[in-house]
Amino acid sequence: MTHTRPTRRLAITWSAAALLAAPGAALAAESGWDTGRATAPASVADLKALQDRVKGVVAKCSSATVGLFIGAGAGSGVIVSEDGLILTAAHVAGDKAGRDCTIILPDGKQVKGKTLGYDPKLDSGMVKITDPGPDDGKWPYLPVGKSAGLKKGQWVVALGHPGGWRKGRAPVARLGQVQRAEKGSLSTNCTLVGGDSGGPLFDLDGNVIGIHSQIAFQLDNNIHVPADVFKDQWDQLVAGEHVGRPFRAYLGVVFDDEWAEPGARLKEVDEGPGADAGLLPGDVIVKFDGTAVDSADATRTVLRKTKPGATVEVVVRRGTETLTKTVTLGKRAAP
Repeated sequence: MTHTRPTRRLAITWSAAALLAAPGAALAAESGWDTGRATAPASVADLKALQDRVKGVVAKCSSATVGLFIGAGAGSGVIVSEDGLILTAAHVAGDKAGRDCTIILPDGKQVKGKTLGYDPKLDSGMVKITDPGPDDGKWPYLPVGKSAGLKKGQWVVALGHPGGWRKGRAPVARLGQVQRAEKGSLSTNCTLVGGDSGGPLFDLDGNVIGIHSQIAFQLDNNIHVPADVFKDQWDQLVAGEHVGRPFRAYLGVVFDDEWAEPGARLKEVDEGPGADAGLLPGDVIVKFDGTAVDSADATRTVLRKTKPGATVEVVVRRGTETLTKTVTLGKRAAP
């Protein structure tokens, strides 16, 4: 398909290697370009100032932009912590934590990693490098900025590996502008193709403000996961969770559904919250978190309404005794 770009647009695709070879590649505040500016260059001097700023961003950010191979899939990512955390897209990271993956650094070196958490709805994902970094075990990384407050028209730089990682080719840079910036949604006109998914979007201060997510029918209309989404989900992603999946409270027992007398008799007590609280097989629950229960189904109903992690009192009959046990409920993904 032939794609015609508007003549007013300055979204030129530059090779990062070429930019790094050019003079003035350092990210210099004195470039004269306002990094929050949302209008086009009005003069040759303006254009040169923007060019210098973009060169600096690419020089600063290419070292932490990586290629990812996970299973049969491939994409891009960006290192955002000295211990090797990588932000990418969920559809690149896959739907399971703990998968082996290969990370390809800008110099072509391959290191090992594992997938962490993911949110398939918002398309956020995280990977961790398991090999030690080159600087006393630490990895070069880039700061995660704020996506809130981005303006329509604000200039941004996309890095990634269009068409997949290629030997001898540095991460490819593309310049563009913000088209829409809302909570949970960020789009730009940076030209992206397959293989760029999971790669970083930067403001002109070199902060990660988004991760490439969906490539639209038109190559210059693309959706990114805003950086603030990753910040909101950070702990869950690091913990390897399926973000957004509902969880239910977990007691860790098997009820005796053939029990015909009042209460909920415990057929088995697995290792977990119930066992930790002292529940035993044969106990009959008669009250759960202040609610009287006369059957296993009634107990299940109350348990489903109770929050994971809640501490509740469970009253049981054990032989001729009536005992009260304090249980801190666990958390389990809902089916």
